[in-house]
Amino acid sequence: MNLECPKCAAPMRSYERNGITIDQCTGCRGVFLDRGELEHLIDAESAFNTTRPAAAAAPRQESRPEYRDNNGYGQRRKKESFLGDLFDF
Repeated sequence: MNLECPKCAAPMRSYERNGITIDQCTGCRGVFLDRGELEHLIDAESAFNTTRPAAAAAPRQESRPEYRDNNGYGQRRKKESFLGDLFDF
């Protein structure tokens, strides 16, 4: 069954992540969830955050900034949250 975005009428694609079916518009990139799926996402995010170890204190900055050549571009970002991993942002 082909779904149509209720906002912009573009076709939608469905995919499954961590047992949750997500419908995403190919036009406006809106995300649509079925009943109960938002609660599952919130529960998974809470579980993810409680199982993560506490972050270490940030090292003290020197008075002079350190300059680097690549500024981290082209490197994969560290996973910040379950939802970020789920929706790839």
